[in-house]
Parts: sequence; structure tokens; C-alpha cells
Amino acid sequence: MRRFAPLFACLALGACIDADVTLDFSDGETVQTTAELSLSRQLYDMMGKKAENACPGGESSLTKSAYHCTMHDQREIAVVLDEGGKVSGKSELDPTEAASIERIDDNHLRVSFDFTEMLKSNGQKPDDLGGMEDMVRAAMAGHSLSFNVTGYKITSSTGVISEDGKTASRVIPVIALLDQAPELGEPFVTEVQLAQSCFLWVFCD
Repeated sequence: MRRFAPLFACLALGACIDADVTLDFSDGETVQTTAELSLSRQLYDMMGKKAENACPGGESSLTKSAYHCTMHDQREIAVVLDEGGKVSGKSELDPTEAASIERIDDNHLRVSFDFTEMLKSNGQKPDDLGGMEDMVRAAMAGHSLSFNVTGYKITSSTGVISEDGKTASRVIPVIALLDQAPELGEPFVTEVQLAQSCFLWVFCD
């Protein structure tokens, strides 16, 4: 996530970006990561050669108006924890870099997205949009960065928990990044149960 700095260089031109990131712990043994990114063609072109590495091992497409990338990854939870719990990104625009996991007990994990650290590493935002701020904000309206955590059961979250209790989500409007002191709220922290737990083989949750 820290590598979204190219976004800020393009704000004055109304370039837009959307991201949807899901960390899926449903099988109880692995974390399956899916990151879907959509960039305006303008932003893609401004990245130059860096864009060549924007979707390593993923599926990408380029049209006259947009660049799309979908990346999938799967790692054993035990391996991620042994390596410090960091769900590291692979590319210039991989938004999973904001994520980390830690074990609570044998059947529960805590998943965190620290947006404060993301902003510290994003570089400088433009101080002056040349009188185009209203136009830029209008162009960026409706674009967002979406983060999701899925598992057998979400036991608590600072995000929004789905009706079935299996997914927690946090959505950040891209337009919020235009503010000189962006307020993205508290870290997105979710506790997830990895598998069914039973007492005396009868009482299960």
C-alpha cells in the first residue's frame, strides 16, 4: 500500500484508481489473497516502465481508457506467521503491503491494515491543484479502496461485518486522499475464527 505514491503525482490531472483487496482464510490453513486494481489509462501511461511490473503473475488488460490487474496469491498461514506476519506486496501497486496477521490462539487470528503507516510512505501530495480541486474531486467521486477479510467466522472488527458473519470490510473513498491531512479512521482490525469449534462434540460455533 505504501507504493501508491504515483497516484498523488496524478491527482491534478484527475487520474483515478480503484482497488479491491480480499484476504481469505476460509480453509483454515492458508491465506488466499486477491487484489483487483483498476487505473485510469492516464495514470498507467505516466508510470512508464514501472507499469510493466504492476501485475506480476496476475491477469491484466489495457484499453484506451483503463488498465486492469487481478493478482492471486496463496500462502500457508504458519509460513506467514513465521516470517513476521507481513502479507507483503509483490509489485509497485500491490495494496496488500498494508496488511499483517498475528495469532491470538490456535483457532483465531488478528488481521490488521494500518492506513496511518500507508500515508507516511506515500510521499507528498500536491499542495496546489491549480484551481482545479472541484473538478478533480468530481472526477474521483465514486472511486474507492476496498479491503476485505473473509473466514469461517468474524468474531470482531473495526470494519463492517456481513450478515452471514463471514466477511469484514472497510471502504476508503479515494477522494479522501486529496485532503492535506487525510482522515482514514482507525486501523482496520479484524479477528477471524479459522474453523468450527465444538465443546463435547455437541455445542459448536
